[in-house]
Amino acid sequence: MRSTNKRQISKIIVISDTHFGDESMLLHDEELADKFVSVLANRGEVSELILLGDILDLWAKTPVPALKKAQRFIGSLSGLDNVKKMVFLPGNHDHELFLAAFCQELDKRIKGGDLSMPDFQPARHYPDSMLRGLAPPGTSEEFPMTYPFVVRDFGGRKVLFTHGHHLDYFASSFWWARTFFLSKWLLGKRKRRREQEKVTLHDIEMANIPFYGALADIPWAPELADRLMYYYRIVSFFTNLFRRRSPLRGSDISKNFDEIELLLPLFERPRPAGFVFGHTHEPGLGKIEETGMVVANTGGWVVEKGVPLMTWVEVDTHVELYSMDNGRSELIESEALT
Repeated sequence: MRSTNKRQISKIIVISDTHFGDESMLLHDEELADKFVSVLANRGEVSELILLGDILDLWAKTPVPALKKAQRFIGSLSGLDNVKKMVFLPGNHDHELFLAAFCQELDKRIKGGDLSMPDFQPARHYPDSMLRGLAPPGTSEEFPMTYPFVVRDFGGRKVLFTHGHHLDYFASSFWWARTFFLSKWLLGKRKRRREQEKVTLHDIEMANIPFYGALADIPWAPELADRLMYYYRIVSFFTNLFRRRSPLRGSDISKNFDEIELLLPLFERPRPAGFVFGHTHEPGLGKIEETGMVVANTGGWVVEKGVPLMTWVEVDTHVELYSMDNGRSELIESEALT
């Protein structure tokens, strides 16, 4: 790793997997959170700050306690003078925030006599989200939310941003059992019945709504949540053992390339020049040589295998992976968008 004083130009900064509410979260430490906000304040002009999912952990805590944990950090982000706007893309652990908005949208459609089901092409966009309540008065009128992806243009080069939990559907490893076993089973049965139909992003999302909803309900019964987390850690232990993960594995991101190639057609968009995701808590940066597409994983702000991760991604003409060390930004890797 090396320090960098990158030229001060407009860029997008991407943060994910802060997991406010879970015991692994790091940014509940006020000193650490203030240092990170200070680092972001010195990154030059930022056209957009993307919170790329699992900002809250609503599988560990109910919304109010999780939001209280996040209040100081999100409030500080809202006050950054160098950030023009922010957008929130929910992940699997804070999917409940999207589902609440989606149900309100559906209710409004029905009351207006529209009985069609909203699809996920294009992505669902909402001008405000629950996170707005964490911003100090006067700092932000809206805190928009989009799900499950956004695409941004960098001088004619498109970059797609998504949390990454939909990749689990295509995972061949044991990892999928932790999050997507329900959709694997449901859509597998559907495929056997209707071999001619291809699975869509909408199919995967609809199959997982009951699963995510059930997990978000569990924290309302703390004793049940404790028991669930006990078994979840057992599964995680053996998953990590067999996958031999390392916290800052860099080029090992190539193991996700096949899953990304299978997921990309479901977004029904031209192939992007870059693909940025989080979800796995494994920061990395690489390029698919056959297509030239740059792939980056933001990592996160949690303790992973006993090691604190403090990483994020920045995008302009390059896609760059950073970590924070002693209150300073440290460039890990960089790839040019082509």
